[in-house]
Amino acid sequence: MKHSISLLFAAVMLMIACQPKTTAVAFDPAAEKDSIAKCLDGFYAAYSAKDAKAYMSNFSDDCLICGTDPGEFWNKETCTKLMTDMFADTAFKSTTFNIDKREIRLDKEGKSAVVVDQFIFKTLSEKIPVRNVTHFTKEDNKWMCDFTSMSFIPENADVAKILKSVME
Repeated sequence: MKHSISLLFAAVMLMIACQPKTTAVAFDPAAEKDSIAKCLDGFYAAYSAKDAKAYMSNFSDDCLICGTDPGEFWNKETCTKLMTDMFADTAFKSTTFNIDKREIRLDKEGKSAVVVDQFIFKTLSEKIPVRNVTHFTKEDNKWMCDFTSMSFIPENADVAKILKSVME
């Protein structure tokens, strides 16, 4: 009996000792949020400058880009062509972005983040704000956007007017 208890104790100790050690890598949330904010600000600056290459540079190869129209589901290749053609069009007027609200939520390990930006996109509408939701992952020590979705966010008081207008 004493021998069985000793063997059981040794087996339990061996199992505990063989468990993989996971240590969280320390990161500075403020610095990571600042880095992500700079990526987004770079997106918006590149859009304003009509620079498709710079605009697309922080999108991952497997990204999903959703525009404001239900049919606007793009991959990087399609969006790159769209942006290149749009920016080359002399009739296209770019806009500057003034972010009204930005929320950056990092995961616990500091390897991914969700960002919500709200602003007026003047070339689309000066009255209905836009919400841009992006997801970033850290790849090779660089933040890359693998998902973005832009949508209009009318005031609740204006929804009935909008619905009435589209029904006519």
